[in-house]
Amino acid sequence: MAMAEVETLSTSHADDYDEASKIWLRPFSAFINCMFPVEYVYGDWMGWRANSTANRADPESLTSPSERDKEAGSQVEGFCIPQFMLRKSDVDRIRAFDIQEHWQPDFDGMKEHNPFVDNDEKKSIDIFTVEHVENDPRYAKLRLTNEWKEHRPRYKNVSFLHHAFLLPSAGHPLEGREEKSFGIEGEEVRKWSFALHGPVRKLQSGGFPNYEEDQTGVFKYPMAWPEPAMEWLVRPRPSGWPSSDLVMEIFDSGCHLAPVGRGKRLDDPVNIANYCQNPEITLAKSTVPVAGSNNEGVWVMEETEWRTSFSLAENKLGESVSPVQRHVMVLLKILKKVYFPDVISTYYLKNLLFRECESKGNDFWKEDNSASCLLFMLDRLQECLEAHLLPHYIMSQSNLLMYEDPTKLKEAAKVVADVRKCILPKTLGILRRLQSLTYQSQTYLQNLGSDLEGDLLRMQDKNLTKEDHTQVLTAVYSFFVGKCKNVIVSLQGITSKEREKPEKLINIGLYCYQSVLARNLCKLWFLTEVKSSGSKPLDEDRFKAFVNEEAANLCLDENFLSVALVFFDHTSKGVECSLAIPTTRFMKFLRGEQMKIAQEGVEAAKASTKGVLDWLKQSDLKSVEEKTTRVVKKLAENTLVTEEDVKRVLEVELAALFQEKMKGRK
Repeated sequence: MAMAEVETLSTSHADDYDEASKIWLRPFSAFINCMFPVEYVYGDWMGWRANSTANRADPESLTSPSERDKEAGSQVEGFCIPQFMLRKSDVDRIRAFDIQEHWQPDFDGMKEHNPFVDNDEKKSIDIFTVEHVENDPRYAKLRLTNEWKEHRPRYKNVSFLHHAFLLPSAGHPLEGREEKSFGIEGEEVRKWSFALHGPVRKLQSGGFPNYEEDQTGVFKYPMAWPEPAMEWLVRPRPSGWPSSDLVMEIFDSGCHLAPVGRGKRLDDPVNIANYCQNPEITLAKSTVPVAGSNNEGVWVMEETEWRTSFSLAENKLGESVSPVQRHVMVLLKILKKVYFPDVISTYYLKNLLFRECESKGNDFWKEDNSASCLLFMLDRLQECLEAHLLPHYIMSQSNLLMYEDPTKLKEAAKVVADVRKCILPKTLGILRRLQSLTYQSQTYLQNLGSDLEGDLLRMQDKNLTKEDHTQVLTAVYSFFVGKCKNVIVSLQGITSKEREKPEKLINIGLYCYQSVLARNLCKLWFLTEVKSSGSKPLDEDRFKAFVNEEAANLCLDENFLSVALVFFDHTSKGVECSLAIPTTRFMKFLRGEQMKIAQEGVEAAKASTKGVLDWLKQSDLKSVEEKTTRVVKKLAENTLVTEEDVKRVLEVELAALFQEKMKGRK
């Protein structure tokens, strides 16, 4: 049965959250939790974190980021959609070229710059002071200090620092390069681009799989914390999240200033070498004194406005959310990918989630209530779009939707309302189309429509009782318990010869589905046992016997029962059992496999340059950068410096370094 054939759920905002309406939501919660387990999200997140750890293990390696390089974005926060492929249809059989797109997360990187320098007397001086914009304090102008102007006389007639001072330079070795790859529609040519998007240069390739990497320079905020964001530090938090310790940790980590203003950037900024030589050339370009709209109603960026960036804070906040909150966020991002217009950004969804995590407590964010959580977030998103108001989570005075076209926001609100009204077919339809070799989703979701068609329709019957829906819920968990077993048997059945190369990937799938199976068995047992035992104490030995019987033919070790008992213990004590997911033995084992894969990747990268660039270290590159900067600055005192000049100086310094290293080896 195609999901489009499932009856549309028509629900209003007013009655979704009372006890009667929650009946049908429990089976729907079970569906989305079972069809797209949160273990998928944790599994891939652990892989990305392992890559970061492995790359930073050797600070002198060329593959290792420098101390100034800060990672940001959904890979760090844990909000990335796992690396799934989206099929064109939700039929069970995969046909050739049935893949619509591949979801590959991009890498967000920031290079941190200090807001002060040493002058000629080796005294530290501030480059600028921060002046926040009154009607939107998330943006600021950076007024140059008199000390800086004395140190750099060229800036004597310049009041505010321009974006050109810090934006990544145009040009990249891969830009414009074309290469053949096997894509979704067969062999295709992928082309690399390196274009400016907001404050970042985006290195991007087309083709399958695609690759995206964002690179930008940022200033460390010169004070401990922005004054307009002080309210966030002492804000009342009904849910207790984030904790006071986390708030102080975020405060200590500080924030940054990114080279981007409000609205749309009309032109590429001035080349940084030319700007540093003659900062006054940008004054003629600043035709808009403050950010405002042009004749077409588009906000035009004033390129001396900078945006306060709380990326490091968002990293820590994202890392701290519960499994249910993380799951709901990823589901929202999946819905956005397929249904929402571009005016709804994932950044808006993240800010909305943080606000609701802060306001709603643990009684709301439960796995059995995840469908209600998803609907609630869609309702809140629709309300924000209709009101043209979404406050920034940390700096509440800033309205994230202020610069969006009201007509587009109104249209987007209608799309969200439509998705929300048809939430069952739209959500389950997408989840059925997801394909992953690591998690064998094709095997896991096979025959879903035909085997559960009756239950999918029954759960929407307004006349069914609570007991009827419990039967549907039991059927759902029983079905996916069987599916977990099928995948585990399939993974265990791969021969030793076949396992040699991808063994670690196979183990990732095994650990993932053992966790899902243990949790679903726990839920299934409580559904039947509580009903039969009434008010009698729950018997752990009976649960052990139940689990051992269900897993008898799976060749699982004692770790499986141990993890199942963790979920049992949480549930018995009235604690949300999903909270245990990230710390179970299976997640520990999965993390270990991901770390092995990451370490092997780093070693392979090192081996590929051995004998060619193994003499070059990070400290050498830093030294070359400093020498090149000094030479270019001196050159700029007498002539206009071009990118070719910078490249030439860099080549000279690298050649000198090579000669020095070769002498040291003799």
